[in-house]
Amino acid sequence: MMDEYGRRMRKFREHFGDLIDEDTLKLLVDYSFGKLPITKLSELANKKGKVFVEGVIEKILSVREFIKDGKRGLVASAILKDENARVRVTFWNDSAELVKTGDIAEGCRVKLRGFIKRRDDIELSVNDPSDVEILEDSRERIRGIVLATNDVRVALKHGNSVRVCLLKCRVNLKRGDVIEALGFGNEEFIVTELRVINHVKADFLNVFTPISKIIPLQKVNLRGRVSGLNGLRLVKGKDLAEIFISDETDRVKVLLWGEHAKLYKELDVGDLIEIYNAYPKIGWDGEMEVHCGRSSVLQKL
Repeated sequence: MMDEYGRRMRKFREHFGDLIDEDTLKLLVDYSFGKLPITKLSELANKKGKVFVEGVIEKILSVREFIKDGKRGLVASAILKDENARVRVTFWNDSAELVKTGDIAEGCRVKLRGFIKRRDDIELSVNDPSDVEILEDSRERIRGIVLATNDVRVALKHGNSVRVCLLKCRVNLKRGDVIEALGFGNEEFIVTELRVINHVKADFLNVFTPISKIIPLQKVNLRGRVSGLNGLRLVKGKDLAEIFISDETDRVKVLLWGEHAKLYKELDVGDLIEIYNAYPKIGWDGEMEVHCGRSSVLQKL
C-alpha cells in the first residue's frame, strides 16, 4: 500500500508540477484511494453525498432490531459531537453491531464515513463497519467531593474548582461523598461509570465567590440567603423565575431557567441557597444578574 501511495504521489507530482502544493497533492492521492477530507459537523448543511467526519460519541440513543421484507435487521442511533456542533448518526446492520457490542460507546472518538440525509435535521447514515474507525476512548478518570445534586446533575469539588457532572448511571449520592468518575466532556463532564470511595464533611469547603466580587461572563458559585422573590413567568417558551440572594457583601438578582424554575415554589425569604456553575452578566437595566441554566446546580439548605 505504501509503495502504491508513493507511486501515485510521484505520478501526480510529475503531472501537475508546480501547479499544486504538497498538501493539495496529498489530498489528491488520498482521494484516488477513496479517502475524503474531514468535514466539520457545522459544515454538513453545505455538503451532500458521502463525507468523512470525526468526533466523540456523546450519547447512544437506541439500539433496536427491525424486520423489512421478511429479513431481520439492526439499527442504532447516536449523537456525534466535535468542537462546534452535534449531529445524529444512524448505524445500520453490521455497523450497528459495533454499538450493540459496546465497541462504539459513549466517550469514544471515532472517524466515520457516511451519507448525509436531510429530514427535519441533518443526519449521517453509516452502512458498513469498514466506514467506522475507532480512534480512542477519550474518557478520563477524575475524583472529587460531592457538594450538591439535582437529579442527574452533580456539583463536584474537583481540585481547586467546581465541576458539573451529568450522570449517565443511576447512583444515590449525598453531600460529602468522595467519588471516582469515568467520563468525558469539558464544560459538563458526562459520567459513564462511577463509584463512591469515601465520605467526608463538606461544609468546610469554601468554593464560593462573595457577591460583591462577581465578574461578568466568568462562571461563579454563590452561597446566600433569599432576599427577594420577583415572580415566575414564561419567556420564549421557557419557564423563568427571578429571585434575589444576599450575602454579607452585597445583593444580586438570580434568574432560574427551565427546570430550575421549579425550585421557586419551594423558596421563601430567608432560605439559604447554594448555586454552582452559574453565568453572570450585565442585564438590560445595567445591573448584574446571574443566570442558572442547564449546566447549573442549585441546592436549598
